[in-house]
Amino acid sequence: MDLRTLRYFLAVVDEGGITQAARVLFVSQPSLSLAMRRLEDELGVRLFDRSGRGAVPTADGARLAGLARQVIAEADGAGERVRQVAGLEVGRLVVATSATLAVHPLTPLIAALRGRHPGLEVHVRDARTAAGALGAVRAGEAELGVVDVMPPDAGWGWCDLGTEEIVLVASPEFAAGLAEPVARARVAGLDLGVVPSDLDSASAAATAVASMAGRVRAQCAHRAMLWELVRDGTVATFAGRETARAVMPWASLRSLDPPLWRDARLVWREQALSPAGAALVELARDREEPPGDR
Repeated sequence: MDLRTLRYFLAVVDEGGITQAARVLFVSQPSLSLAMRRLEDELGVRLFDRSGRGAVPTADGARLAGLARQVIAEADGAGERVRQVAGLEVGRLVVATSATLAVHPLTPLIAALRGRHPGLEVHVRDARTAAGALGAVRAGEAELGVVDVMPPDAGWGWCDLGTEEIVLVASPEFAAGLAEPVARARVAGLDLGVVPSDLDSASAAATAVASMAGRVRAQCAHRAMLWELVRDGTVATFAGRETARAVMPWASLRSLDPPLWRDARLVWREQALSPAGAALVELARDREEPPGDR
């Protein structure tokens, strides 16, 4: 039994006979009669009373008609849903990244995607580290990841999301005595605050930050708490320049000497992406920037 046969069966029921249904379906009467007899043989019941001029559903036929209408309605609904997903009218996309890369460069990408396809639902998972984001994509828990390392092996697709400068972020009072730029050796002697997961990365930027974090006075699992400690002048911290401008507009920013940069990449497994995933990759490639001057 297939959907076409069920549609044929309902046409016979609705039109009151084989001849009328064949005309509506644009099929031959003998073909339709044969399809109905095969359906009866398959189910082992009589579906129509053919004693009169038409074809009247039996009790079993009436029960099948009710079920067939439900099945076809669900199938049509599923087909419409697939059409909407393919057309990006609806859909769900999961992206994994660390919080430091969520504000920049991921936020502008998500905003552009939602602006172009407002029916999409986007979930951004906090994977804490680059390894966590890669693991989520590899396990199928996220379709895409934003990381600051290269994919670890073959089988990955990726594109550059640009380069962001890592800067020292402090309250205006804390930064008053600091030069611009501030030497890394000088930073190592300051009272600093960190989110521990920011140092747990194989990226060159995280390694450099860890080497300067000689006087960590606050380790905060919650990033918002760290930002408030920075605002109060208790500690300074590290952040991407664009990220700091977005979430800490009150802060004083100091470049490092020598300067420190972080490369961000959008990554995915090299397999068929969903329409929503492919749309985000397309946007990222349209915005792809060459590595900045170092």
